[in-house]
Amino acid sequence: MNIQNRLNEIDDRLGALPKGTLTFKNIKGKSQPYVQHNIEGKSVSYYIKVDEREQILLEFDEKSALLEEKKHLQKYMESLATILKNNPYLDRQAGIGWQSFGDIIDNQMLYVDKTGFIKEWWESSPQVSLITRPRRFGKTLLMSTVQHFFDPRYKGYEKRFEQLSIWKEDKYRKLYATIPTIMISFASVKSRTFDGAMKAIKEEIRLAYDNYALLENSEILDENIKELFAIRRKKLYMEGENVDENSIRFLLECLYKHYKVKPIILLDEYDTPIIEAYTSGYYEEMMEFYRRFFNITFKNNEFMFRSIITGVNKISKNSLYSDMNNVYVYSMLSEGYGESFGFTEEEVRDILKCQDIDLMQKVKENYDGFIIGNTKDIYNPWSICNFVYTGKFDSYWVNTSSNKLIGELIKNYPNRNKQDIEALICGEEIEKAVDEDLSIEYVVGDEATFWSLMVAVGYVKAIRIEDENSNLTAVKKYRLSATNLETLRMLEKEASYIFGNDPDYNVEFAEALVNDEIEKVNDIIEEILLYSTSFFDTANTGGGKKIAENFYHGLVLGLICVLKDRYHITSNRESGRGRYDICMVPFSKDEKAIIIEFKVRDSDKENSLEDTVKSAFEQIEKRGYDAEILSRGFNKKQIEKIAFAFDGKESLVKKS
Repeated sequence: MNIQNRLNEIDDRLGALPKGTLTFKNIKGKSQPYVQHNIEGKSVSYYIKVDEREQILLEFDEKSALLEEKKHLQKYMESLATILKNNPYLDRQAGIGWQSFGDIIDNQMLYVDKTGFIKEWWESSPQVSLITRPRRFGKTLLMSTVQHFFDPRYKGYEKRFEQLSIWKEDKYRKLYATIPTIMISFASVKSRTFDGAMKAIKEEIRLAYDNYALLENSEILDENIKELFAIRRKKLYMEGENVDENSIRFLLECLYKHYKVKPIILLDEYDTPIIEAYTSGYYEEMMEFYRRFFNITFKNNEFMFRSIITGVNKISKNSLYSDMNNVYVYSMLSEGYGESFGFTEEEVRDILKCQDIDLMQKVKENYDGFIIGNTKDIYNPWSICNFVYTGKFDSYWVNTSSNKLIGELIKNYPNRNKQDIEALICGEEIEKAVDEDLSIEYVVGDEATFWSLMVAVGYVKAIRIEDENSNLTAVKKYRLSATNLETLRMLEKEASYIFGNDPDYNVEFAEALVNDEIEKVNDIIEEILLYSTSFFDTANTGGGKKIAENFYHGLVLGLICVLKDRYHITSNRESGRGRYDICMVPFSKDEKAIIIEFKVRDSDKENSLEDTVKSAFEQIEKRGYDAEILSRGFNKKQIEKIAFAFDGKESLVKKS
């Protein structure tokens, strides 16, 4: 609804309704209706005749309702004016896919004022700031904003900033368009080969040179420098020419000598080529290039003023920043720039208000949850902008692109611990050590690194567990949980392939389990264990019966997580005199609660899987696993016990 149009409609209708106010006078003991209004400063009233009374009373009722609506809308407009005074572009159309600050402002699109970042960064001390945030989190747009603010090429475009927070202080107005700024993005450097990646990087460097083609005609640079610049620029157009790691340093030298000011470097999505190299098999070649390029560009570069590097992952100093002591890292787990990337809850609330969308609670349920350091309730900008544009709740962020590395890591996550991922899908928290100092070449099989990546890409959120030794080690403990409904769907999608299952098995299995179709449950389990290409061969675990049980536990937990909207599903919790495997408590008392126990056949004590099932039921009873369910108001008749017995790829499921 366009509020101003509605106010105009109300005024038009009020003009057609009776003037004045409705009053009642006591005449001969009866209350009689009159219309009272002012004529030339005098109060005049007239009696409403009986045959007109019904129509006029209805019109006054309508008038009263319209005046109340008008009062509400005017108050709403006043609150919008306050919001728009501080964030003037929130009532504009959301632009999807636009990443240039200039284009967004010039085309009057929705823009959340993040120029406060410029002040925060300017007043910080690191020469090189590495800022890691999940994809589609506004990194490229914010780097573009920084470039448009400082770069002399944008002198004359001050109006783009005049309504934004950075323009309020004279100190920063004086900085506008005074520092040459190079922005390079490696977001599109995605190739299956090293040569292809180098070609894409060379193209990005060429664009940086083209942006400063004016240097070829500089009246300040000497002829030798101008000639070298022209030669280097020409080579960037030539096929077969290798990437010169010194290219950016030389460009900065030219800019410094032309403008007499040391330039700023902005490198966006620096880690995309590294991740692509790792997943495509040319990691060492790429890292060799990166070490030389980073050392020359960001360390041994007397022509650089300061720089900002953005990406999703923090690559270990041991493998990339071995001798770079001028880099300060702002990750998802550390303090700094907590509100600069992503939208805060207040910003989302203001956006929805300015867009006349009254669905804040549902938006929060779907898209809230990111945590940066200690800053909570951060929203992914891509999802919010898409929701505002379409008006529909969907998994926008999840559907933007695949993450090959995370997909592979989830599939290769240790089978003995796969219930960790399933627990997240079921809405539970898990406690894990997280190592921020990522060495990507050692990532497979390293749990702390795996969870660091899961936090970095935004699939899970992390809350630090403080203890007396928490600041003494690089690996720290966190409480982890799925970030929000959007990321939960992504985890479900990835986890459905953990065991090589057809995702349809999940629904079929879960429905059979709660509907007492135990034979069908047996059939599905047998089929999964028999034909799953990623089945965990218990004979090769080296970990014995307990690890095998953990595998089967994770398998079943993954299958039943589709029921999380009907059941509160918990696993490995204390109840009675022990810890049950899985407990399913229905949200409706009309459905049965379920306790599940897993047992791997002990060949020394059990002759068959029937004996193993019997042992499982005895353990449920002996240890009182139903205590938690009974405490929730269920009686014993409402509790069903189910035993899963396994022996390699053989299984037997029974209910009590």
